[in-house]
Amino acid sequence: ESLGALYKGQQTGTFGKYNVISFNGNKIITTSGGGMLLTDDAEAAKLVRNWSTQSREEALWYEHKELGYNYRMSNIIAGIGRGQMLHLQEHIKKKKEIYLRYKYGLQDLPIQMNPYLPEMQPNFWLSCLLVHQEVMKEDNDKMGQSGQTLPLKILEKLSLLNIESRPIWKPMHMQPIFESCDFIQVEKGMSVGTSIFHRGLCLPSDIKMTEEQQNIVIDIIKECFD
Repeated sequence: ESLGALYKGQQTGTFGKYNVISFNGNKIITTSGGGMLLTDDAEAAKLVRNWSTQSREEALWYEHKELGYNYRMSNIIAGIGRGQMLHLQEHIKKKKEIYLRYKYGLQDLPIQMNPYLPEMQPNFWLSCLLVHQEVMKEDNDKMGQSGQTLPLKILEKLSLLNIESRPIWKPMHMQPIFESCDFIQVEKGMSVGTSIFHRGLCLPSDIKMTEEQQNIVIDIIKECFD
């Protein structure tokens, strides 16, 4: 999701031996689906290309010595991606404007927008808020047995106006499919990932959203803290 973001002046996706960029429909630029593997390892790139084309051997017939996949990006989809790349900086600029409007519009509330360090230059792909822990505790005490946290209250109020928001991604260790697996923590108590999941909310961040529409979202969020 971080295409166009920089750390100490270096583009994300260029660190380490292997990197992956998503071109899913909701990303900063999109080909409607799929993604890209980045590597400086020529042999690894050759192997992955072979896997992505069904691991077909060089023969007149379909010959396979190992399992392969049909992961090829068509010329049409690649063309969409190349066209989108021309607008990457424009999209980042609009995403930053959306992030800053949320940040300043909600600055008097006990929340935090997704943070970043001075040496980072984000692409502001998705604006998220995080409710302060002490407010969550007070809110839960007031709510009693309803169990509705402030982020879910905001989500519900937005959905009444057909405005989509979502909880921040549920951590892998909380997924039912992994409930039998060990989860190792440095300290006892609620993990950082669990806390962010309970306190966080992904806000509408589409570049087609108007300032007026965003102000409606901001006003609804403020109402939830009254």
